Formats: sequence, structure tokens, C-alpha cells
Amino acid sequence: MTQGAQPALLDLLRQWGTVDQRRVERAQEIVDLGRVRVSTATAQEIAGEIVGRYRTSITLDATNPSVLDLECDCPDWQQRGQHFSQPCKHLLALALKVGAVPDNGMVVLITPPQAVVAQPPLASPPPLSPAATFRDRILQAVAGAIAALADQVEAVLAAGEVPFLIGPTGCGKTSAVRLVATRNAWGFEEVSGSPSFADADLAGVKMAGGVELAGPFARAFRRARDGEVVLLFIDEFLRFNTRAQDILVRPLLPTPPSVAQAMGIRTDELVRLLEAPLWGVEWAPCSRARLAIACNPWGSVLDPAVVRRVTPVPVAFAPAVARLFTTPIQNAIEASWKAVQGGQLPLPIEYQALTTAEAPDDRRFLAAYFGRLGAIDPAAAEGFRKVLQGIGVTV
Repeated sequence: MTQGAQPALLDLLRQWGTVDQRRVERAQEIVDLGRVRVSTATAQEIAGEIVGRYRTSITLDATNPSVLDLECDCPDWQQRGQHFSQPCKHLLALALKVGAVPDNGMVVLITPPQAVVAQPPLASPPPLSPAATFRDRILQAVAGAIAALADQVEAVLAAGEVPFLIGPTGCGKTSAVRLVATRNAWGFEEVSGSPSFADADLAGVKMAGGVELAGPFARAFRRARDGEVVLLFIDEFLRFNTRAQDILVRPLLPTPPSVAQAMGIRTDELVRLLEAPLWGVEWAPCSRARLAIACNPWGSVLDPAVVRRVTPVPVAFAPAVARLFTTPIQNAIEASWKAVQGGQLPLPIEYQALTTAEAPDDRRFLAAYFGRLGAIDPAAAEGFRKVLQGIGVTV
């Protein structure tokens, strides 16, 4: 597109507010992945969408090109960007896709306007029969919470990003990621963090005589290179030692084809790379190698180098599950969840424990919970026991 002396949209955004270079890099990745669809580009308005995710627009002053208004329905823009004059990566991606402001009065359709294809709504869980047990109701409520979380994970993956599920143990993170793979009939590989993990546990080992012991990354990436869409789930991320985390950071950020080609990789698309001493370089196209990671943040600090490469997805327990119990038991469950969220307890009352209850006033799961909690932190267990006594629940 020839724009003559018209200014670059990105420069106008820099004049309008504060543009974070890291967001520019992420925006370029979105463009390179083909996720930006421009519907209209005139001297007055640039509009488009991040395919299947967010709608964006930039309104301009046609007589003296300057930004008048920005719109994006993503949470980053709605909750922060518009209040602090910081364009989100989706607005930046739209600007990068279009390039310069079109000549005054000239309408340019970069691609024909297309309606966002709505995903068919998930089927509502079938109504429970009159003979359904209380446990059936609990299982249905937990399944609904996991399905809702899977929707969030799927939306992040659809935008070409890496979801980072951050939440306490037992709140359905792993189940939600597995559900996404099942829904889409994707291949699935999983690895769970351990302080003792070495490079070989992630990539694999190549031994003398051509013997190879492929790790989860090598298996997932090779399946993706063979044409299969594969979701690789990295669970308990914060339990990996520092060396393993350093290795895991690289595949979180797509590598441009020019860099991959310079490394001897024959590709013309964005790839994910992993390099380990006993395996070498492993790679896969981003279009078929999907990543999701998760952690329980209790007592840990998230590495900014990791966070800036992913899309955090905070995960909490669903209040609807606790509300199925009588008020005293509900209060006990929610007190546990709140204390974990606040860092006062290392272990919540998990969904799995609640599914053992046979009636709304069944509190037997609390005894097992205190047994586990006491094994981890006796002082915290005793303190929480007193909290429950204060709300009328004895164990």
C-alpha cells in the first residue's frame, strides 16, 4: 500500500500516549501469526479485529492526522490502557498491520469485512433427574466451573498466545487444559515441574548408536512438525529449578522464520524453539504447537521474564460449588479458599474433596483436609481450626 507522506500509525500512537516496546513486539507477533483482520482503513478511521477475539478501532483527525480516540474490548485496554494512555498490543497490532494513515478520503479494504464466526455455545449440562444424588449435583457444578475455565484458556490459545493459569491446587487448572485438547481433538503432552528436573527430562537424550529417549517437548514438537496440532501443558511451572525454567522461557516466545532459517531450520513461519545440551535444538511451527502453563503461586514470586511472554489467567474456586452446602459448611469452604488466596494457608479445600460429600451438611471431608493441612503446616492447621470454630464449625 502506497501512503505517500502520510504518517505511520505507530508514530501517531507514540505521540498520543505511552507505547511499551514489549507490547510492540507482542503486537508484531500477532500480525505475523495472521491474527489481524482489517475491515476498514480511511483517513478518518482504522477498524478491525484480532480474529475470533477482540474488536479494535483507531479514530483520526483527517485534516491534521492525530489520534482522537482508541477502542478495544480487551481487558488490558478496558481496565488499564484507556485510563493511563497506554495502547494495548491489539491496537498496536492494528497499527502495524495497516502501516501508514491512508490518503484522505480513500477507503482501503485490506481484507473484505467478515463477521466474527461465533463458536457454537457449549451445551448446557443436562438437567439432573429427580433421583440425582447430592454428589451428582456437586460433580455437575465442578464440571461447569472447569468448562468455564476451559473457555478462557481456549480464547487465549485462539489469539496465538500462551495461557498461564495461576491459582491454588485443586481448582481445576489441569482438568481445564485437558478439556481444551479434548474439545478440539488435539494431541496432548504434559509435563509437571520438579526441582530435580534436568534438561534431558524436558527435551530428551540422544545416546551413542542413534538411540533417542525423547522427552515431552521433543515428542510434542515432532508431532506438530508431522502435521498434528498438539497442546503441550507445562504444569507446576514454579517447581522447576532455575536452570529448567531458563530453558522453558525460550519456547514461550515465537521465533521469527528469519532467525530459524539462520539456525538451519527450513521454515517460512514462526516457530517455537527449545535447546538442550544432550538433545540439541528442537522446534515446531507455532501454528500447530500450542503451549499452556500453570502454577500454584503460594509462597513464590513470578519471574517477569516469564510473565511478559504469556497471558496470565487467574484461577479461583467457583462460589456456586460451595453454595450447594448448608451455610456453616459453605462458610468453612469459602474461608479456606479466601485464606489460600490471601497467603495464610498453603492448601485449600479442593474440588475433589467436595465431590465425596453425600449431603449438604456432610462435613467428613474436613477431617481429611485437616490431616493434609497439618502435615504441611501444623501451626496453620491449628489457626484455621480456630477460625472455623469462630463461625460455628467444629472438626
